[in-house]
Amino acid sequence: MAARKVGLVTGLLLLFFVMLTYQVSAERTLSTARGAVLGVVSPIHRAVSAAVFGVASVWRGYVGLVGTAARNEELRAENADLQRRLRELQETRHENDRLRALLDLGPASAQGARLARVVGRDLAHRYQAVTLDRGSADGIVLDAPVLSPDGSLVGRVVQVARWTSIVQLITDPLSGVGARLAESRATGLVNGSDGPELELRYINSMTEIRQREPIVTSGEDGLYPAGIRVGTVASFTVGPPVPGTPRVPLAREETALFLEVRVRPDVDVLRLETVLVIAPLAGPLAS
Repeated sequence: MAARKVGLVTGLLLLFFVMLTYQVSAERTLSTARGAVLGVVSPIHRAVSAAVFGVASVWRGYVGLVGTAARNEELRAENADLQRRLRELQETRHENDRLRALLDLGPASAQGARLARVVGRDLAHRYQAVTLDRGSADGIVLDAPVLSPDGSLVGRVVQVARWTSIVQLITDPLSGVGARLAESRATGLVNGSDGPELELRYINSMTEIRQREPIVTSGEDGLYPAGIRVGTVASFTVGPPVPGTPRVPLAREETALFLEVRVRPDVDVLRLETVLVIAPLAGPLAS
């Protein structure tokens, strides 16, 4: 009986040892097979993972670029809108400045005046005339003086239709304005030169004048009220001698009767936008 128990225990121990040996061998075999499989699969998995990560990165970048482009488009639209509003505000400010200047002219000039806009200009003769958006229906009459927003002389009305009128500019060669030198008080006639400057004629050659001396209307031509600013002296020279006059020892070189005076007008007629039409000397504007 004891021998049988010893044999049974020995057999069980032997079976346990065999099973343990098999399990260890199986695990080694499985580990070896798993290592072989991983050795084959790992590079493929790494490559696939890298490709997927690259595609995901490209997609995220594309989505980000699309979002950035859309935002940039929104910002450009907002910027364009802000620029438009800024231009409108600047134009409104300029308009207010022009109206304020017109209101500051004083009652003598503003009495019965009409505010008008320049709506037309002959580009081939841009220094000669402009068209206004006011006509006889607005009380505009012939020979009405026209001033700039700051009160400088622009010209006079020479043609009137019902809804528009034409102004002859002081820069027109056919224009003539009775003028006076503000300091020497000498009087003459200002003519246009079909350019940016004017000419002051019939100033006695013995008159002492200086550059930048102001020139105003004299009121002696029967067209313009006295005291309206015309321009300033840009330059002057002694005119040519009168044929047949004797030479005399004067301070001047020759026996010239008049000076040749170039005048810089106070108003740039090419930049006119708004003007003031005032009552002519002959009578008030039509009601």
